[in-house]
Amino acid sequence: MMRKVLLAVLTGLLFAGAPLFAQNTIPVTDSQSFTEGFENGGFNLWTIDSTGGGIWSILTGSQSSVASFSYENSGAEGRLISPVLDISSVSEATLTFSYAMMGFMGYDQLDVCYRSAETDSWHILGTHSLSDFNNFYEQTYVLPNLSATYQISFNAHGLGGLYLFVDNIEVASSSSCARPINLAVDNITKNSALLSWSTTGDEVSWTVELNGVETVVNTQPYLMEGLSAQTDYTFRVKANCGGNSESEWATPIYFSTLCDVIVVTDQEPYYDDFESHYDFVCWQTEIISGTDNWTVDPGYLFPNNTAFFIWDGGQARLISAPLDLTAVTDPTITFKHKQLQGTYTADYLSIWYRTNAEDEWHQIYNFAIPTDNWESVLFELPNPSSTYQISFVGEGHHAEGVYVDDVAIGARSVVGIEERPRSEVSISPNPTSGRVMVHSNIVAGEVIVYDMYGKQVAAASISNGISELDLSGYAKGVYVARLMGTGGTATVKIVKE
Repeated sequence: MMRKVLLAVLTGLLFAGAPLFAQNTIPVTDSQSFTEGFENGGFNLWTIDSTGGGIWSILTGSQSSVASFSYENSGAEGRLISPVLDISSVSEATLTFSYAMMGFMGYDQLDVCYRSAETDSWHILGTHSLSDFNNFYEQTYVLPNLSATYQISFNAHGLGGLYLFVDNIEVASSSSCARPINLAVDNITKNSALLSWSTTGDEVSWTVELNGVETVVNTQPYLMEGLSAQTDYTFRVKANCGGNSESEWATPIYFSTLCDVIVVTDQEPYYDDFESHYDFVCWQTEIISGTDNWTVDPGYLFPNNTAFFIWDGGQARLISAPLDLTAVTDPTITFKHKQLQGTYTADYLSIWYRTNAEDEWHQIYNFAIPTDNWESVLFELPNPSSTYQISFVGEGHHAEGVYVDDVAIGARSVVGIEERPRSEVSISPNPTSGRVMVHSNIVAGEVIVYDMYGKQVAAASISNGISELDLSGYAKGVYVARLMGTGGTATVKIVKE
């Protein structure tokens, strides 16, 4: 399903069929590197060999563009081929690039290759097959057999994954001063962050740049202090190798410092639709189990940004900034969520609160039933405080992910969603050993029964506000019945004895 969504939003220009070595040759020297970020909406002098059935195209998100590989049938291949590079004047050169991919039961494969001449065969530098939605991984290879007619390529194999992206490609001389790679930011607070990177040369110091301000440092990781709270930062670094020798700037990454307490009033609610940033603003993430985490999908899977969690079997928590709710009358939270049906069930979403950072998390509600469309919900927030936090926990069950958007916290009269007339439902008998009658003010529609793992087990139509269910063949336990139709929606529990 996700692959179909991605195919629907892929945009770009494909340049195929032209003789590869008829292109203009691009020189790579000690002072000049070749870089490609696909930000101009096309492939320029790149060529594509899609005879294997796979397609390379440009995917444009809200913040940046990437080269994206897609396919309809498993087993398809496609090769993205660089312009011709003249690297004959340097003694050593490296290829650096970023890649990301994601899969469930199968993972795609990316072969990174080179050739020294048009008549040469492609030689594999390395192979990658890592599934992770949240991260672009930066990789560097030393390039062998340098020549004046050099090319690199990315050969993708569609093996059942959901996407494969390549970005931030650089071919550069490494004979003098190599640029840092694998930039990372950890231990972020309101006023500090721990900056780190990997080195590949003989640096004596580094120049760190945050939002255009440069600082020369002699150690790494480096704790950068004196930052401003609730501020977006662009971080990059270059190596200083002695004398006047310095590297190119590393590919920048982005982070935000944590927020001070956000004061919420009846007139000024807190609202976040995740549109104003490439990452979360005033939210923290925490992995509970597994390896994956919440991320902002930057318009790749939907036209607008959303908070997104997906993994085969892990849990992660998305935590709001501290909120001062003491001046709010009847504090409530509204948000939209979506959990698409997987093969057997949906991934779970639950919402929690705590009154301060030292408090235990308390669950407000758990959503385990799949939703085909966005569902808007409203909950009252108990025990408001001056350091209140809410969180969303995503739990992977091999399905299609958890989405959250348009989070609003404040007075009910300000943030309340437009509510349908309240649906009245009665179940008899409840508990039951078999058959139950469902009476409601939903005149016509459908009632669907799910077990506590979100799997649909029964369904029946609603006629004149009445429906009959037979649960006699099902195991003892708690089931959830969702009623939908003319008159509104309702969700009730049924206990099977």
